[in-house]
Amino acid sequence: MKRGFLVSFLVASGAAAYYLIKKLELKVNENDDITFVKIEDDEEEEKDSEFSAEVNEISGLYPYLSKTFIDKVYSQNLKLEEDYPNDTLVEIKHYASFGEDSSIVGFVEIMNDNNYESSYVNEEEKDVILTKKFFSENGRIISEIFNVSNQVNALGGIYTGFEIAEQ
Repeated sequence: MKRGFLVSFLVASGAAAYYLIKKLELKVNENDDITFVKIEDDEEEEKDSEFSAEVNEISGLYPYLSKTFIDKVYSQNLKLEEDYPNDTLVEIKHYASFGEDSSIVGFVEIMNDNNYESSYVNEEEKDVILTKKFFSENGRIISEIFNVSNQVNALGGIYTGFEIAEQ
C-alpha cells in the first residue's frame, strides 16, 4: 500500500509539474549543463517573498524540496529546452545517497517500476545512480528532476545532482 501511494504520488506530482512548467514564463541560467546541488537539512526557513510566484507554486507540489533547490533547477529550464528541443532523445542520470536508516531498497524498487535503470556506486549500496532515456518535451526534464529529487528526500536520502546528455 505504501509503495502504491508513493508511485501514485510520484506520477501525480510529475503530471502537475509538467502542466505547470508548460504554463509558466521561463528564465535562463546559461552557464550550467550539469548541476550538482546538495540540499542541506539545516537550511533556515525560506520566506515566500524571497522567491518568484512560480517557485512558490512549484514548492507546493514538491514538499520535500527546498525553494532554493527548486529555484536553481527552474532557472535552467529554458536553457535545457533550447539544448534539448522537443523529440530529442535524452538520457538523464540522477545521483543520490542514502544513510544507514534510509529506504534505499524501496526507493530503487519504485524507480525501477517507473522505467529507471539503477546501479549502486559502492559496495555498501548507499549511493545510487538512476538512468532514464526519454524524448524531451517542454518542461519534461525539470519535471523528472523534481520528481526524483522529491522522492529521494521523502525516503530519507540526499539528492546530489543530475547529468543530461543527448543520445
